[in-house]
Amino acid sequence: MSRFAACFEDLPDPRGRNARHPLTSILFIAVAAIVCGAESCTDMADFDVAKKKWLKTIVPLPYGIPSHDTFSTVFRHLDPDAFDAAFRRLTASFAQGLEGVVAIDGKAVRGA
Repeated sequence: MSRFAACFEDLPDPRGRNARHPLTSILFIAVAAIVCGAESCTDMADFDVAKKKWLKTIVPLPYGIPSHDTFSTVFRHLDPDAFDAAFRRLTASFAQGLEGVVAIDGKAVRGA
């Protein structure tokens, strides 16, 4: 989680000072949910509910799981250029430790 958080440390949090959920927790959950097929903020919240036990071992969730409204608010107000730069840092960091091909969609695993 520390490497993930480091990639997003310069990303300004668009929410007020009364935000309950850490921005990096919301972003981590969103990325994990999207990799697993989520297509909306509701899907992200559903993923969060389904994987709550696992997520609690990785990200701080001091106020429980974020709602779909929380995901929606964050992504509506994020600076797109700043998010793009942070996400590029994340993918570059992820790619540094890889060699060869990484099959995400399962076609390579099934031999398609």
